[in-house]
Amino acid sequence: MKELIRTTRKWGNSVGILLGKDFKPNTKVRVLISEERFSKAGDIFGTLKLKTPTDKLMKEIDRELGL
Repeated sequence: MKELIRTTRKWGNSVGILLGKDFKPNTKVRVLISEERFSKAGDIFGTLKLKTPTDKLMKEIDRELGL
């Protein structure tokens, strides 16, 4: 079993993936597709919305840790 990470590409009116030279034509393959939404740490920042201000949370954490 091989695990490959590929980027989708425009293919006519569709979207496709290239498997590369690892596979020969007419080879049966089983494909599991999982979309990776966050590829970089920078993509995640700002996605969590909190009601409590960050400063208040940081002070509470410091207090619990005894700092």
